[in-house]
Amino acid sequence: MNYLKHVEESCIDCGLCTKNCIFLEKYKINLKDFTKREDLAFSCFECNKCQNVCPKNLNGAFVSNALRKKNPKYKFVKLTKEHYPYRNLPYKKKRSEDILFLGCNFPAFYPKTSKKLIELFKEKGFDFSIDCCGKPVPSTGFKPSISKNLSEEIKSKKIQRIVTACPNCYHFLMNKYDAKIISIFQWLEEYDYIVNINEPINIFFPCSDRYNREIFEVIKRHAPNYNDKFTSTNCCGAGGLASKCESELANDMTSSIKDDEIYTYCATCSMRFSKYNKVHHLASVFLGIDEEVDNNFFKNAIKGKFLS
Repeated sequence: MNYLKHVEESCIDCGLCTKNCIFLEKYKINLKDFTKREDLAFSCFECNKCQNVCPKNLNGAFVSNALRKKNPKYKFVKLTKEHYPYRNLPYKKKRSEDILFLGCNFPAFYPKTSKKLIELFKEKGFDFSIDCCGKPVPSTGFKPSISKNLSEEIKSKKIQRIVTACPNCYHFLMNKYDAKIISIFQWLEEYDYIVNINEPINIFFPCSDRYNREIFEVIKRHAPNYNDKFTSTNCCGAGGLASKCESELANDMTSSIKDDEIYTYCATCSMRFSKYNKVHHLASVFLGIDEEVDNNFFKNAIKGKFLS
C-alpha cells in the first residue's frame, strides 16, 4: 500500500505526534494532515520522534520521503554525496579484511582523532576510506544508488567488515553491501583500545541510533554512568536537510541545549551543539584524545583527501 494512504487510513488523530514535534506543532498539523502538505515535504527533520510516540507506529520521515519523491530538490547535494569530492585518493589494492569507513563529516570535524584511528588500523594491517555513505541522497527525494567505489573496494580487497565512525553511515550501509557493518566502538572494544569513562556524563543520542541504540550497546559498557537528560531535544537541527527550509526551527533545536557539557557519537551533532556547549565525541574520548570540534571543514576535508 502507498505509505501516504496507509497513514491517512491508520491515523487516529490522537495528536501525540504534534505535541512531540516542533515542526508539526508550528504548522498545527498531525501526520495525517502532513500527507496532504507537499509544500512542507522538506520541512521534516526526519528525527523519528513521531514514530516513537505514535500508537500506530506511523513515521513522519517516511511521509516526508514519499512527498519529496514527487518533487526532488537539491540536486547538488545528490551529486556531491554520491561522488564525494573529498574522497581520499585510491589506495593500493591490498587485502584488508576490515576497512575503516570514516564517512565525510567525522574526518572533517575530528582530524586528529581520524588520524589516530587510521594509525591503529594500519598497525593491524587494515586500510581506511574517507567517503560519503550516501545517506543525504534519499532526503533530496532522488533515488539513492549503491557506491561503485565501495563495492569495488570490497571485492578487490576482500573486505569482510566495514567499520563505521558515523552512526548515520552505520545504519544506512547496513545490509547494502557484501560485508558486515560494525561500529568503530565495537572494533575499539575488540582490540582493547577503549579508555573507560567512569564519571557521570550527559549523552545526546543521534537521531539514527536514538530509539534502537544498537551502537550504544557497546558504548554503555564503557560509560556506564551516563544520563539521558536531553530527551526534549529531538534533533541537533541538521536532520533531513530541513534546516534549508526551516532555519529558525533548526536553530531552536540546537540552542535548546545551552551551556551544558554534552557527550555524543555523531560528528554532525557535535558540530551543531559546539556553538553553545562544550561537546565531547565519545570515539575521541575513548582514545584518550578528547579532541574539540574543528570547524575548518573544507581545510580538513582537503587534507583528508591526500591521506595515505
